[in-house]
Amino acid sequence: MKTARNRAKAQGWPPSVRQRMRQAIYSFHVRAFGEELARVNFLPRAKRRQYVGEMVDHALRKGVKFEKPALGVTL
Repeated sequence: MKTARNRAKAQGWPPSVRQRMRQAIYSFHVRAFGEELARVNFLPRAKRRQYVGEMVDHALRKGVKFEKPALGVTL
């Protein structure tokens, strides 16, 4: 999460360093969550919430049941 302190530090960095940091963070998100969710993670909050809502609506239309809690990680 971005804090004022982190933003203040980042503003003092040269543009090339900021670009490398953004690329490193984005590539981590791609490895951790996949390309689609990495892209969604970097959307503005309102668009991200809208996108996730559309994903849930699509799942409901396809018959996914949300009765059971999501436990653990499935592959």
